[in-house]
Amino acid sequence: MSPGADTVQEHGTVQQLEPPRTERARSIRNVLRLALFGLFFLIVTVGAVAISWGRTSVQLQVGDIARETIKAPETASYISAIRTEDRRQEAFADERNIAETYDETIRSQQVAEVQRLLKEIDAIRADDTKTAPAKATEVRAIANDLDEEQSQSIVSMSQASWTKASSEAVRLVSDTLSSELRSDEVARVKEDLGTRATPALTLTEQTAAVALAKPFIRANVFIDEAQTLANRQAAANAVEPVLVTVQAGQALVRDGDPVTALDIERLEQLGLLQNNLSTSERLGKSGLMVILAFALLAYLYVFSKRLWEGRQLAMLALVIATPIVVARIALPDANVQYILPVAATAMLLAVLLDFQFALVVSSVLALALGVVAGMSFELVFVYFIASATGAFLIWRAERTITFVWAGLGVALATFAVAVCFKAIADDVTSAAVARLAFQSALAGALSASVTFLSFSLLGSLFGITTHLQLLELAHPNQPLLYRLAREAPGTYHHSIVVSNLAETGVELVGGDPLFTRVAVLYHDIGKIVRPTFFVENQANRENPHDLLDPRTSASVIIDHVIDGVRLAKRARLPRPIIDIIEQHHGTTLIRYFYGKALESGEEVSEDEFRYPGPKPRTKEAGVIMLADSVEAAV
Repeated sequence: MSPGADTVQEHGTVQQLEPPRTERARSIRNVLRLALFGLFFLIVTVGAVAISWGRTSVQLQVGDIARETIKAPETASYISAIRTEDRRQEAFADERNIAETYDETIRSQQVAEVQRLLKEIDAIRADDTKTAPAKATEVRAIANDLDEEQSQSIVSMSQASWTKASSEAVRLVSDTLSSELRSDEVARVKEDLGTRATPALTLTEQTAAVALAKPFIRANVFIDEAQTLANRQAAANAVEPVLVTVQAGQALVRDGDPVTALDIERLEQLGLLQNNLSTSERLGKSGLMVILAFALLAYLYVFSKRLWEGRQLAMLALVIATPIVVARIALPDANVQYILPVAATAMLLAVLLDFQFALVVSSVLALALGVVAGMSFELVFVYFIASATGAFLIWRAERTITFVWAGLGVALATFAVAVCFKAIADDVTSAAVARLAFQSALAGALSASVTFLSFSLLGSLFGITTHLQLLELAHPNQPLLYRLAREAPGTYHHSIVVSNLAETGVELVGGDPLFTRVAVLYHDIGKIVRPTFFVENQANRENPHDLLDPRTSASVIIDHVIDGVRLAKRARLPRPIIDIIEQHHGTTLIRYFYGKALESGEEVSEDEFRYPGPKPRTKEAGVIMLADSVEAAV
């Protein structure tokens, strides 16, 4: 059989020749669909950043007096950045972090200094050319810590007493500095130096020794600044984040009380504080969303025109709008920023449509969510890398275990990017890493679960057939295929041969080979209603058409398409496969029986001998019709 008269073969694809008016109408409908999608995207994204919506919010600042009592609408827990920082500051300032070092050289230096002074005083005492007052003046000049009475006592005492006093001064300096002495202890030690003097000395000798030794007593223990700073930082980093739990109905701010920073933080975490965006901020963020919308529309217009014609555009609107709306409500809570399963959108698009398309949409979505989250470059990076990883791993999924691997990939990607940003912020602690690991694992599990639970539903709602469904439908134990193999074995063999031929052809024209192979297995399923009326199932049997008139025979042949659609719908086969059953003969003419009818001399209309169609509307349908015709002719 040949294609219908109103089709032409061009560049390996089957194209329909439709009236220009019909083609223009279809183009107009497609552009309107795309425009409606763009308008919907703008409403959702611009609304997410420019309009205060969601919970009832208040506008307060630190220092304001609350005009009403505000209570928590629900029980919630959050990490308090303010309390955590306060505790870290306390840990940083703890005196136990101070590291000290003992300088052993101080003792020998000071002993040498006091000995040098004593030698100079010895020389002054031994000079007989000077009077006692002159000697006392010189002593005061080189030891200016001595008063006039002490200087006179030193120059006037006997040599024996001086020897004792000078030796005692050296001993006092040496013994005092042999133990650790801090700067805040020096004054007290100097005051108590007299109690350390040898009791056997006279009062004059003790007084002279103490006066001479006192100036040389100094601290020998100092703070190690570098080690102290390291200790302080380590203590601050070891502080666990402070988890605050607010019970439903708990008063967050009381009427008449001044508003504190902790109050503002509580209101923000529970989403009760109005985001006081300026007009310029709202316009700027809205402008960014408009730019993203036009970028996505341009991509769809140039590279994904096929997407306009079906219900897939509505599906795309749904899977993009859902995370944006959820993020607008949830992202103010820092505890859910990494948990949000944004990667599920890219994974769904990769499974249902195409990996490249999923990658483009995930980049636009990540940028949009970054704007929603307060211009967060970190979340843009996290969401895009996690989405790209999940989409890559789940693309062309042929087993359910692939969803597990994709979820694991999302978790690892989220964790790796989040840890890098924590390291940049110098906030990497064991507790923070453990928390990120838990949140990342939850994000991966949620993304995989959402994708697995929704891809079949979305596929059936929007007429998309996934690889997993196709592989399941290709199994010989499927009820319709099992019946076909048993009740119409010739047709079953014919379908297998056509599937091999069509699959090769579709690969050459850039179609979907797997879908083509599976669709061909079902394209003649209607023949199981009257299998013996088709030549491939007759074997050595008598041809029943020999006993029928041409019109009846043609009607039986045409009915295999109608019966096939009916059986496919009853078996809940995907809509694209039902379309192949309807289109695999197009509106071609059953020429054999049409010719027999003409030979009978009766008045004959071609419409009685044409398949109802419609004509092939996709590359796959066109190739299948050609392959079916070629194999039947052979």
